Parts: sequence; structure tokens; C-alpha cells
Amino acid sequence: MRTITRGERIYFGAVGLLALWVGIWGYFIPDMVDKAIPWLVPALHARFLGAMYLSGTTFMIGGILSRYYAEVRVMVRALAIWTGMLFIVSLFYLDEFDYSRTQVWIWFGAYIIYPLIALWLIWQDRHLRENISGASLPVWVRSYLLVQGILVTALALILLLAPDFMMSVWPWNITRLLAQIYSAPFLAYGLTSLMISRLNTWSEIRVVVAATFVFALGVLLASLIHRALFSSSNLSTWLWFGGFLVATVMLGFLTVRAIQTGRTTA
Repeated sequence: MRTITRGERIYFGAVGLLALWVGIWGYFIPDMVDKAIPWLVPALHARFLGAMYLSGTTFMIGGILSRYYAEVRVMVRALAIWTGMLFIVSLFYLDEFDYSRTQVWIWFGAYIIYPLIALWLIWQDRHLRENISGASLPVWVRSYLLVQGILVTALALILLLAPDFMMSVWPWNITRLLAQIYSAPFLAYGLTSLMISRLNTWSEIRVVVAATFVFALGVLLASLIHRALFSSSNLSTWLWFGGFLVATVMLGFLTVRAIQTGRTTA
């Protein structure tokens, strides 16, 4: 079995520190989120972004703590999709950036370097075919992850390709830029859910389900904090809260089960 190298752990740590920096400002100090990202956005947006980046931190912590590369193989793909898409989307909004700010150069530097390293790791593991021994995933777990992957991937693609439509149906006010920025992590969550729905053991899905659980829980709590911004008469509000409640419960259960199963196997 190929183990995770020191260089890979350093890479995960570098990505995780930046994600933690943005996550803390966004989620816990939302009125000053522009200390960490290129724009100042309203508090709900800041906490939504903060939840995403704290989820990214969880991805990286999972990568650092894992032993075998097979446990983080899908996570590396999430990293490539997320950071690569953010760079591509940013290219369409170059006039939205204030290039006198350090945060802008960190943004572009990170989202050029991070996806390139992730793509290099993917290229290196393209022929890797290793299976981790351990308790097998039940069929219902794979089915749930498949459905989640299809729904979230579809949401991400609509955000990316039809942002004006999503602005009209989103449960709270959103800009075209933010709609397409949000598409990047959603696409990473959706595609990795599809990927892990085809895997065999709890160890192989642990990092992804834990990070996605942190995102779902963080968004649900942030939405409750800012519930005054939602209208109970809108169907999108009920879909939003219902969807994140289901995801939080299901992913929380899968995370606990994956951790427990890993300890038992060890």
C-alpha cells in the first residue's frame, strides 16, 4: 500500500492553513471577512463561505491524519476541482478585483498553485489501483451518496452555467459573481460524492464525508442565525433548510460510523 508522503502532508497543511484563515474570518468575524478574501460580503454570505472553507480545512486535516494514499485519493480530486474552478471563474471577473490589495494576489497565487499541484498528484496516481481492507459499505450508503452527488452536481452546474436564473430562485439575495464562485465547492462536493459512492470501504470515504458534514452543519447553523433573511413563503427556503437538515443528519451519521469503523479495523 502506498503511504502518504511528507511532501503531500506539507501540501495539505499549506492548503489547510489558508482555508482555516478564511474560514475563521468568514464564519466567526463575518463583518471583516475582507481581511481574508478580496471582497467584503454581507454576513450570511460570509458565513456561507466560512462554512465552505472550514470544510476545506477538514479535508486537509483528514489528509494529514490519514496513512494511506487510497484514503485521500478522492480528496485530492476535490482539491483540484474546487481550487481550479475558483481560478477559472475569477478570470471572468477580473474587473471586480482591487489589485492594490494583498488578499487579491494571495487569492490568485493560491488558486494557480494549489490546483496545479493537485493535478500533478492525480497524474502520478493515475495507474494506482489499491484497495483498503475493512468493513464494506452497505448498499444504502452508496445509494445515498449517489443521490447526493447527482443533486449537488446538478446544482453546481446550474450555478455555473445559469447564474442569472439562480439569482432569481436562490433563497437569499445573491450576485452573479457569488453564484459562480459557489459553484466551485458545490461541484467538488457533488463529484466526490459520486466518486465515493463507487468505493468499497468506510476508510475510503471517511475524509470526504467528514468534510462535507462540516459544510452542511455550518451552512445550516449560519442559515438559522440569519433566518430573518429567508421568507417562509418561498419554496426555495423550505428546500434549503430541508436539504441541509437531511444532509447534516445523514453525513453526521456516516462520519461517526466511518470513524468508529476505522478504529475497529485499526
